[in-house]
Amino acid sequence: MNMRIFKPVFILLLLCASLELCAKKKAQDYPRAEIKASYNYHYKFMRNGDGVVVEKDVPFILLANHNQSKFYCPSTEYKDSLLSTPSGRAKEREMFNAAAAAYVQNRDRSAMDGVVYHTRLYVTKDFAKSISTTYDQAGMGECGYYDEPFSEIEWVIEGDSTKTILDYQCVMASTDYHGRKWTVWFTPEIPMQDGPWKFCGLPGLVMEASEPSGQHSFSISGIEISSQPIYPVFKTDYEKMNRHEMLRVQRHYRENSNAMFKAATGIELSGNVDTPVTEESRKYDFLETDYRKE
Repeated sequence: MNMRIFKPVFILLLLCASLELCAKKKAQDYPRAEIKASYNYHYKFMRNGDGVVVEKDVPFILLANHNQSKFYCPSTEYKDSLLSTPSGRAKEREMFNAAAAAYVQNRDRSAMDGVVYHTRLYVTKDFAKSISTTYDQAGMGECGYYDEPFSEIEWVIEGDSTKTILDYQCVMASTDYHGRKWTVWFTPEIPMQDGPWKFCGLPGLVMEASEPSGQHSFSISGIEISSQPIYPVFKTDYEKMNRHEMLRVQRHYRENSNAMFKAATGIELSGNVDTPVTEESRKYDFLETDYRKE
């Protein structure tokens, strides 16, 4: 249920959700959200193989209460949940084979959309410890994670700049964070110090975020009161890594994915060669760019 709720009503509903959460805690194995916010992550990248600049949109969900939160892509969590059990792996393989057969028959790439990963990103936040944990891809077939203190983000609130998003009055804030300057809009009418990706620490929920190059942005599409369980990340074989190291491994894979695939499998994909690295291709980078400084 998407809602257009002003501050007093929203705070009252959050209080009711908190009381319900406390009442259920003894019977539940997992913490429960107080809000569920839907976001669209829009990004651009230069495709390896032909150097074409591609724009993509990936849906994300933020489940949050005042103690913790999880930011994730629903299709990624569903695929990871299937792969976490023998019966789920069998179902996932059946789905993949059916989609692959449809692709071979019709040459329709959309047939594979529901069975491939569009992102491997999760971000969880622990507000008692003031730490976020990021999980993501780190090369071909490998995934890593790292912890990070909230204090890495230092905000400047632009109190004179306001706009309305989903009927909520929002205030502008900015930060220079890990190589990019971000401008965000947050609403004090939703008193959760959280937001998409790693954003947190402002006196209200972050509704939008963008950076000047136009390569990355987050925008909210809906918000509702929710008591949905906040499950841990299903995939368990993440390797603990240094943030810069993890990003460098990702970059190496992005620039050499076809050669790495051939080396690992002995198969050369027809017509696929790695695009030479140029100054232009290096302009299209990850959410964080400071890994290049070391």
